[in-house]
Amino acid sequence: MKHAFRRYGDLLGRYLGPYRGRTVVLALLLFGATGLQLANPQFLRTFIDAAQAGQPTRVLVVTALVYLGVALVRRALAIGAAYVGNDLGWRATNALRQDLAAHCLSLDLPFHKSHTPGQLIERIDGDVLAMANFFSQFVVRIIGSALLLVGILIVLFIEDWRIGLSLTAFALLSLAVLARLREHA
Repeated sequence: MKHAFRRYGDLLGRYLGPYRGRTVVLALLLFGATGLQLANPQFLRTFIDAAQAGQPTRVLVVTALVYLGVALVRRALAIGAAYVGNDLGWRATNALRQDLAAHCLSLDLPFHKSHTPGQLIERIDGDVLAMANFFSQFVVRIIGSALLLVGILIVLFIEDWRIGLSLTAFALLSLAVLARLREHA
């Protein structure tokens, strides 16, 4: 299993290496969107606490406007992350398409007689398209969700270490169960 992860890492490094800048931009967008997603409930808490304490309407309006502004910026960052993730997936897989096409063109004549051009195009373009879609969705959804989970656990530790500890134990137990189920699946 470790060998497979190493091969995947080498493959990702090979095709994402030329796009380090875009990869960094994607990471920054994901971190920013996740951070703002964690901050928004804090503004809600501030608003509710201010309302219960009888703060002036001006304070409530400013807090609500800050909440809305943060929500809009977070949405813009999430859209930017989706765009950069898709763009990065397409760019990286275009290089893979070129390599696969060059490899197919270098194969001998009996191979080309046993496979139709449509089959080769589908293998090169269709399979790589599926990889591009998977990659862009994987980065934005899975890694974004993992960052959010870690951020939530950190916020919970800051609020109350007992709640943070119990939910961290629950999250680790859930991951262990999912890992065991994956082995059986």
